[in-house]
Amino acid sequence: MLKQNARGTTEHHASARTIRSGGRMALAAVALAAAAAATLVPSAAAAPAVATEACTGWRVIQVDNNAAGVKYRECDRYSGLNTQTRAEFYIWDNRHDGKVAQVYTATGSNLNGRWYQSWEKYYAWGNESHHSPLVNTGWHKGHDVKVLLKAVRG
Repeated sequence: MLKQNARGTTEHHASARTIRSGGRMALAAVALAAAAAATLVPSAAAAPAVATEACTGWRVIQVDNNAAGVKYRECDRYSGLNTQTRAEFYIWDNRHDGKVAQVYTATGSNLNGRWYQSWEKYYAWGNESHHSPLVNTGWHKGHDVKVLLKAVRG
């Protein structure tokens, strides 16, 4: 038996409205959660941020009438505010004189005429028959690379 409530509608109709409203609210909550998840998780179609990379042309440094040499280039990559740099080079020892080619590399930044260094390393090569394999210093913080060459007693 159906009872009427104070508004003159039966309890059955009031319950049916509540279920329908609750269903709409549940569907709205599911839709809202799906929309929120879509904005928080990138879709497969969205491309990830890619670092932009650029390298200079090859440069050559020679010392002591070409007794030693280095052929190098500098590469930089940018991703947002993060800037990194690296050097790639080959070292030559062209003379059988008891000296080896020594290359000093450093990365960092020149800011307002002052050098701020983030990394450094020495490399040496003493085989007169061929140049070194390609040396890649790896990425380090900075905007600039220093490459210095010496022929030193080995």
